[in-house]
Amino acid sequence: MSDVHGVASTLPYGACVLDSILTAGQPEEAQFAAVATAGCKLVLDLRGPHEPRPCNEPTCVAAAGMEYLNIPITPETLQDDTFNQFRSVMRDTTKRPILIHCASSDRVGALLLPYFILDEGKDRDTALGLAIQAGLRTPLLAEVALDYAERAAT
Repeated sequence: MSDVHGVASTLPYGACVLDSILTAGQPEEAQFAAVATAGCKLVLDLRGPHEPRPCNEPTCVAAAGMEYLNIPITPETLQDDTFNQFRSVMRDTTKRPILIHCASSDRVGALLLPYFILDEGKDRDTALGLAIQAGLRTPLLAEVALDYAERAAT
């Protein structure tokens, strides 16, 4: 049995919005081992390639026994294809529990918002509440995510 709820409180901006979805800001190197011990199978990094990290993240994640995937979210990449790619990863339940992180979990919440609506069947208000719990704080990111969700639902 995984303990992602317990490890969430040890991570920067950590939350566990659904039983198998752990969200956070950038973990420190030593925290990846704790995330693995909690049962996580995949670390999904939403940071861009030029953002500073405390370690060689793919190496640290692999050493902890998890899979690493990077979908860089920048103003230039926050487009329908990126949301589609993210949703595809999220629909693969064999990769769960999953840790999704960026620097402050703001982008995590933004990417999760349409997933909650389109794939988890949450209504807009519930999805927005979960996305905020996951770290969404920027109104523009929420607007872009909700616009995508509306277009993708039709």
